[in-house]
Amino acid sequence: MSEILRLYPPPTERVEAIYADLEFPLESPRRDPSIPYIYINMVSSLDGRVTVNGKAGGIGSQIDRETMRILRSKADAVMVGAGSLRAEKISLTSEERRSPEPLAVIVAGAGDLPLEENLLDAEKDRTIILVPDFTPRERSNILSSRGHIIASPANLSGHPDLTKAIKLLKRDFQVNTLLVEGGPSLNHSLISDDLADELFLTLSPKLIGGSPGETSTILHGSYLSSKEERNTLNSVYISGDEVFLRYSLG
Repeated sequence: MSEILRLYPPPTERVEAIYADLEFPLESPRRDPSIPYIYINMVSSLDGRVTVNGKAGGIGSQIDRETMRILRSKADAVMVGAGSLRAEKISLTSEERRSPEPLAVIVAGAGDLPLEENLLDAEKDRTIILVPDFTPRERSNILSSRGHIIASPANLSGHPDLTKAIKLLKRDFQVNTLLVEGGPSLNHSLISDDLADELFLTLSPKLIGGSPGETSTILHGSYLSSKEERNTLNSVYISGDEVFLRYSLG
């Protein structure tokens, strides 16, 4: 296994694990205290791709997967969009690096949600499903058999209003720190609505290619022209040829 070096901030030093000593505030220092501290974690190829054949698995190394689990262990809840859940089987646990495990939060739209098939290691009491308030009662009843339901007003795309839903996460489920693991549309919504505090990005030494419609990048949505120069580098780690970047957003 490659040694891990922290390059920034200086001095450079060897460490046992990436982000092992990480701590987050209980709320964002720059926004409404009713909103949790929100950080996004993604892995990308050198050409900016975050999926291969629609799936994120396989892009990062074993060190990246361990880093993902450590970041989960710092969160009260881990959130993904419905598209990520439909694409592949996922587990949102820290694999016993935290007790209790973080809540699993799924942002659902109007489509099918394969909770039973694709959400692994999910306990009903620790699973939360965010739905738009127009969701039919029959579908809500089906989803409620797999976890807690939070219904909030829908945005223009038909998904639950993230600001209101996230406030309910903090108020009703004591979620002070929220980790988001995509997909790209959910990342874009959080950043464009100025809800995300940090971005953790692993750069994998791979080139994937693919047509724009076949592979995804970190964000999918309209141009973020007003946010071009608002991000600050916090740390850089390297392990082998893989680079681990941490940015403050805004």
